Amino acid sequence: MFRTCLLVKIAVVIFFITVIPDAYSSAASLLSHNINLTFDLKAHSIDAVDHIMIHSAGDKIFIAYINTNAVIKSVKGVDGANLLFSVDNDEKEGKKRIVVHLPRSSEITPPRPPLNKGGEFSSSTEIIIEYSGRFSELPGDIKFSREFLSDKPVAYAGEEITLIDSSACWYPCTNEPAIFKVTAVTPEHYEIVTEGEKITRKVENGTTVTAWDIPYPSSGIYLVGGRYVIHEEKYNDITIYTYLFPEDVGLSATYLDNSKRYLELYNRLLGRYPFKKFAVVENMLSTGFGMPSYTLLGQSVLRLPFIVKTSLGHEIAHNWWGNSVYPDYESGNWSEGLTTYLADYLYEDMEGKGAAYRNQLLRDYVNLVKPSPSADYPLTKFRNRAVPEDRAIGYGKGAYVFHMMKVMLGEEKFYEGLRYVIKNRSFKVTSWDNFREAFEKVSGKDLRPFFRQWVENSGAPVIRLGEATLSQKEDEYIINISIHQKGRTYEIYLPVLVETEEGNILTYHWIKDPISVIELHSSSRPKAVTVDPYYDVFRRLNQEEVPATIGKFMGSNKRLLILPSNEKKDIVEAYSKIASGVNGVIVKYDKDVSNGDLIMNNIYITGEAYLNISADKLSPELPQEIKIDNEYIYVKGKSYNRNDSVLILTRPNPFNPDSVFLFFSGDNSGYIESAGEKMGHYGKYSYLLFFKGEIAEKGVWEAGMMKKDF
Repeated sequence: MFRTCLLVKIAVVIFFITVIPDAYSSAASLLSHNINLTFDLKAHSIDAVDHIMIHSAGDKIFIAYINTNAVIKSVKGVDGANLLFSVDNDEKEGKKRIVVHLPRSSEITPPRPPLNKGGEFSSSTEIIIEYSGRFSELPGDIKFSREFLSDKPVAYAGEEITLIDSSACWYPCTNEPAIFKVTAVTPEHYEIVTEGEKITRKVENGTTVTAWDIPYPSSGIYLVGGRYVIHEEKYNDITIYTYLFPEDVGLSATYLDNSKRYLELYNRLLGRYPFKKFAVVENMLSTGFGMPSYTLLGQSVLRLPFIVKTSLGHEIAHNWWGNSVYPDYESGNWSEGLTTYLADYLYEDMEGKGAAYRNQLLRDYVNLVKPSPSADYPLTKFRNRAVPEDRAIGYGKGAYVFHMMKVMLGEEKFYEGLRYVIKNRSFKVTSWDNFREAFEKVSGKDLRPFFRQWVENSGAPVIRLGEATLSQKEDEYIINISIHQKGRTYEIYLPVLVETEEGNILTYHWIKDPISVIELHSSSRPKAVTVDPYYDVFRRLNQEEVPATIGKFMGSNKRLLILPSNEKKDIVEAYSKIASGVNGVIVKYDKDVSNGDLIMNNIYITGEAYLNISADKLSPELPQEIKIDNEYIYVKGKSYNRNDSVLILTRPNPFNPDSVFLFFSGDNSGYIESAGEKMGHYGKYSYLLFFKGEIAEKGVWEAGMMKKDF
């Protein structure tokens, strides 16, 4: 999640009672806020004064929005004179519209005059809005994710926690970026945190006064508060903070150390960190948000051991991509794909698992995104994640575009291009075209065909290895392979690996025809040839390259769940409850299932094999690593009592190789329901074993490749 995700969503302006004359038909633009806040936490309220600088240039009105729970007390000019204003309710959006009539001649030069588009200092008008607000509703439905998926504004100020999102318009907000200064007065031992640099903090007369400076254009700011214990350290000229509850201060050193590690990594790859601080801030809700210069983690999330290994670095990377270089949503949100590539993927690649991660992205795409215009869409249409298909496209395909660019240009030019974007586009709205221009600048190549194919168009190529022949001419071996593209043809920079008796040879080839023939040479006798051996090309995997997985079943359109008619009543009820949570699944008892049902569907079969009639027809062949007897389930030689176990495994459907067979079995109805609720979180796995309600074993079957042995 990044700041530009929190852009205020302004509804179409409705006609209001106070009619604005034609002379007031144009509105001034926002430049800056200087907000002074005093919190009454017991009353869940704030009292505020906002000194707003606007660029008027002859405009007659200023329009902003504010939360429905706020009351405007006064609007004045810099000379203290009251200004004419109106406030109109828009209950549907939870906001009110403020229309301020500007003074005729009040232009001044602000203390920190912003630049106009021509790069010169702009004259401004200052207005002062005094208001109060009561924010007493603590949201209970915010869940952990790396993206801010909820459209519900968060606005709560209380003794236990304060969370006030800019989209709630807790200050007079517009849809324009502005610079901010915020000074907050709270009770002693209660801290307010926001983005930007903490410039002062004083404790006096039982209060804490903290001032924050946000000198770069921001679409809005998110305030967080609580009774925190603050720890801080320096990394170069960056201040790293942890704002943790007293019971979790033991985690501070871990988060400080890992924050330094990620900052060092990205400073080396991308250049100077764009802010003066980075803070890890704890809160009571189960959240995982990333804002400019800080991340907001729920207490339960903060304590998870994997967060410092993955999610923390992801949010730090977002401070370059999304929080300082802003994505242009109108032309496609590139930020999640790039951050995924430079965080989640990069960490796996540094451990030698890059190919496996890319393979997982391709499996997610083929399992979740159907090859049709109604299901697939180009990256220029990606905004944020609402459904799993969005993640497969916006995150997965988006990451792949940057990977293919790196493979094509080389690592040095790739990072040079990214640094060029940062240098020229920081705190500016940035499009895919800006990335194209940057990579063209550093490489000297025309990349318009690449971006047109992979970013502006939907879909992915389908390629297969056709005929492969081996011949010998004198002391040289010659391999000829044909590459077939099904459907629309793509121009692909295709890697081919030749395994020889003396080692491996990796070469790259441009192909663009329905059938392309590639000739390879080797002085050593070839043993095998593999096309795209490390999954460097974004494409639709062939059926033999996709192992049976839980996600393949969950992402399918046609799904049939088969209940065992001979099972105990409580077990059947548990399976039925699981079925009710699977969208679009057809449920039948085994005695009612036909061969046509097995051919046409992905099959979800429940119960012991000898109790489910359909199991005999499907006769799942267990892999070597899993064995079952009357008392135990064995996974890789380790035994688990069947009474406490739930086994979930997938295999190719013997009636239809394009579909999957999922086997779900347990002896305890409570454990069955628990495993069914959790199963959807393990979509990339081929098998799971739950023991006493907790995941004990998981794995993925080995898949085939586009390979020819000689």
